[in-house]
Amino acid sequence: MAIVDEFGRTINYKAARAAQNNAYRPWEPVERKDISDLVPATDRNTLQSHARRIYLNFGPIKNAINQRSMYAVGRAFLPIFRGKNKDWGRTATQWLSEIFYAIGDTRGGMHDFRTNMFTWSSSIDVDGEIFILLTETENGFPRYQGIPSHRIATPQGVSEGQRIRGGTITDGIVYYATGAPKEYAFVDKDGKLSEWILAENMIHLFDPEWQYQGRGLTALTHCINDCRDMIQSTDWERLAMLQMSSISLIEYNENGGPDMDDPFTTLSQVGTNGKSLTVESMDGGTVRYFKSNSGGKIETLVNNRPGNPFLDFHDRLLKSAFAGLHWPYAFYNGHGVGGGTAQRTEIAMAQRSIEDRQDLLFYAAKRIVGYAVAKAMKRGDLPQDSEWYRWEFSTPPKLTIDDGRVTKELETMWKMGAANMRDIVAMRGKTLESHLEERAAEIALRKLAAIEAEQIYGVRISDREMAMLGANDPVDMDSSRSMNDSDDEDGDHMDDSPNYDQLKSRFDAYGVAVRAGAITPSALDEEAFRREANLPPMNAPIQRAWQEDGGFRRPITLLQKAASAVGLGPQQNAINQEVLK
Repeated sequence: MAIVDEFGRTINYKAARAAQNNAYRPWEPVERKDISDLVPATDRNTLQSHARRIYLNFGPIKNAINQRSMYAVGRAFLPIFRGKNKDWGRTATQWLSEIFYAIGDTRGGMHDFRTNMFTWSSSIDVDGEIFILLTETENGFPRYQGIPSHRIATPQGVSEGQRIRGGTITDGIVYYATGAPKEYAFVDKDGKLSEWILAENMIHLFDPEWQYQGRGLTALTHCINDCRDMIQSTDWERLAMLQMSSISLIEYNENGGPDMDDPFTTLSQVGTNGKSLTVESMDGGTVRYFKSNSGGKIETLVNNRPGNPFLDFHDRLLKSAFAGLHWPYAFYNGHGVGGGTAQRTEIAMAQRSIEDRQDLLFYAAKRIVGYAVAKAMKRGDLPQDSEWYRWEFSTPPKLTIDDGRVTKELETMWKMGAANMRDIVAMRGKTLESHLEERAAEIALRKLAAIEAEQIYGVRISDREMAMLGANDPVDMDSSRSMNDSDDEDGDHMDDSPNYDQLKSRFDAYGVAVRAGAITPSALDEEAFRREANLPPMNAPIQRAWQEDGGFRRPITLLQKAASAVGLGPQQNAINQEVLK
């Protein structure tokens, strides 16, 4: 026997049942169209207009968008040449950093390359896309110009889907039959055609989410109505707060108003509004009078707005908005429950979002820098090189909740061989090449300073003393040697400072072996350790002590076991311990 519903229809438990309409869910048409048809130009422009208004007026959303842009760009995006000709790379890097980055934008002034990268990243979230035109001056110097999204549109007099200029125009872009863009329609403020721009001269940057998506959609598409409701409800709640804060006191009396026989009432110009409510002004606030059933009293107005339901609902809507932006809500509202584990998870999510945005910006940066270098070689500003296009860019330091912990983990991985130095310096927003160059320059400067001081004061300064790792790290105490004692036969200074990490490991292992009875300490062992640690040789009292002990010392554990085996008492054991001292 079939199970039926309240209307006598057989109940269907198939998944398709979820898509069926009923009295509570209205019918919706089934749309099997491309994204350009599902979200036509008019709808996209409406979404973009609302998103711009929300970005300008709603702090939480503006904060989330700007935060990701700041962490993705920061003070990085410096050009890094990956070709073989390092001399050419240094020359080109200097030209890019000092000249093109500063004046490449057609507007000039404060609009340098890295500032534009920040605004482009924010525009991708707000407008959904950004257009960058590659152009040049009259004498061939490379320039670029950012074009806002609304200036690329189907011009007046041209219909969507019309065959024009050897292709089909859709939302301001003429496409080949393959779907590749051919030309872009640049319109003026009135929507009239200004010029057609070839696709090879335009960089169209957006975060695609659909197959065959031709125009970018704002990242706020999912939460526009939620944000509008939050802004509007906040405005209404603000009005309610202003009205309630304007009331200072409430007096209940039998008349429902002030005492008209009191001269102060006349002087204060107490009046009654259209709803028979008597209001008295007092030092910027008001006193309102209401009739009481018996007796009189004065109360202050209790304000419980906005209540928890209002705040909780706003919090829920904001979480939904941040989820669609791929940005952790904790970066705005603080970290929730879960302690360090939850915070590390949120920071990892943010870092993945940052890296995803950087991959998008790298595409634009490589095209702009490659175009600029090619034009510079053509003008003669840079020499020719076959690998002129091989460029990468630096990134800001990665987000972390505990710099010390992460650094310790990277150090351990580097010692194990599981991580390279390039990985470690990349975490700090630097490149391995720049790190090694700065490191070598620092070491050279330290050595030159030591040599200069040695010549002035006539004493030897070891490299260990110039760069001690800690207050308890041992240093070379032999300062009596001449400055040339550590020079090789070619006159080059040799760094003979010991590796104290290896020495410590050897000392620890030696101590364990001695306590286990596997090694018997001898005078030769001490001499070897002193040489390796750059310690002074044994003095006369130490040598006499070794001679008295016969040149070796039995481990304490072996003496204790021997004493127990022959039945020595506590007094004899104490004597043996004293002898060992």
